[in-house]
Amino acid sequence: MGNGESSLFSSALKVGAVVAGAVFILRALSLGSQSEEPEPDHDFPRVSTGARYESDSSSPVATSNWRRNIHISQTEIKIMSYNVWSNEDVEVEVRMEAIGNLVQKHSPDIILFQEVTPRIYELFQSSRWWQLYKYSSVSPEEAAKGQYFCMLLSKLKVKDFISIPFKNPRSEKGLFLAVIEIGLNKPFIVATSHLKSPNPPNMHSEERVSQAKAALRFLQKFPNVVFGGDMNWDENIDGAFPLQGVWKDAWPELKGRENGWTFDTKSNAMLRANYPLQKRLDRIVCKLEDCSMKNVEMVGKKAIPGIFCYNKGKILPVLPSDHYGLILTISLDA
Repeated sequence: MGNGESSLFSSALKVGAVVAGAVFILRALSLGSQSEEPEPDHDFPRVSTGARYESDSSSPVATSNWRRNIHISQTEIKIMSYNVWSNEDVEVEVRMEAIGNLVQKHSPDIILFQEVTPRIYELFQSSRWWQLYKYSSVSPEEAAKGQYFCMLLSKLKVKDFISIPFKNPRSEKGLFLAVIEIGLNKPFIVATSHLKSPNPPNMHSEERVSQAKAALRFLQKFPNVVFGGDMNWDENIDGAFPLQGVWKDAWPELKGRENGWTFDTKSNAMLRANYPLQKRLDRIVCKLEDCSMKNVEMVGKKAIPGIFCYNKGKILPVLPSDHYGLILTISLDA
């Protein structure tokens, strides 16, 4: 999906000076590099902008009416982040139906999915709830080419999607953004990523920390940002998540001392044959000038009734994913 420099800036200009400026800065700072010095052109990461898939299952909403409705009726925005677990050998159809039930129950305005496979995409696409999300960062044709990938879905009008592959290390993983208008006359950015996974004995901490810093450095350019995903973060080896200034981590900010483990081999009975691990791998962090974090909750913690799997000689219940999901509610400041 690589574009030339002229189309990059043409697309970026559609979302206003803030986005154009941030993309220009990105061209001077190699995402994932530890250096702030400009690098030669051939070292810049490939940036894709403007690529989006709009479902034709629902009627288009006129921009002027949409803006008016946001001001009058939409004072809150709900954002779900969920690693859906790409393992298709463990009751994938039933698990994705369970995740769909959570989507229908909580009705998030924006969804940030990680570890979506082509098969999982097909299952989602055939679900009733899919029709509610007119804007998707991934088209069916793009999904068919992937192994597993991140995906953003939105009920709210998306003006642009931007995809920025990480340079350190070079891979298909990267930072994925949606530019959404919410009546603020300035960009509202929702982003997701799936940072470098540990692979014992190599825990890949250096790469993961570099990716987190690079993503936050880019997102810092915008006034209102929600960044959620599977960060694979472990304070014991990665240190504190590298937030600076007005950035806030939603879970400790709103839940205080509650542990917030989204990967928990003790409470998630499906994982009891795994090596013990209790970590807050998934996070939603925010930089908000015109909005406020109101509530965050964890979802997907209940086993699916009557469904079991077999692992290492144990019969285990099945949950929607090996991770729990997060839902953040933000309010638009008056």
